[in-house]
Amino acid sequence: MITRTKQLWQVGRQVQVGFLRFTVQAAIATPGDGLSDVYFLTNLAGDKLFRFTPHHGLERVSLEEAERQVAAAHRECERIAAAAISKAAKQDAARAAITRIFGEAA
Repeated sequence: MITRTKQLWQVGRQVQVGFLRFTVQAAIATPGDGLSDVYFLTNLAGDKLFRFTPHHGLERVSLEEAERQVAAAHRECERIAAAAISKAAKQDAARAAITRIFGEAA
């Protein structure tokens, strides 16, 4: 997320990109992949949709394209969550086995 700025890049806040003002509609974090986060913005009238990626710029997007990208971000979040749950379950099983083995020896 954009943090080194005086603007708050949070959903519902107004931000300025160049000389244009927008309202942040969505912020899609891309942790771990080295890519910049993506922000979906609307003009102040709320009838035009834009995608802003730091260091890559601002581009107007269709509703269908935004919907595809948001759906892909949701699928990626679900995949990351499932992997984290699986890893936690394996760690819990290992802790339980260690406690069972060494708890009896103590």
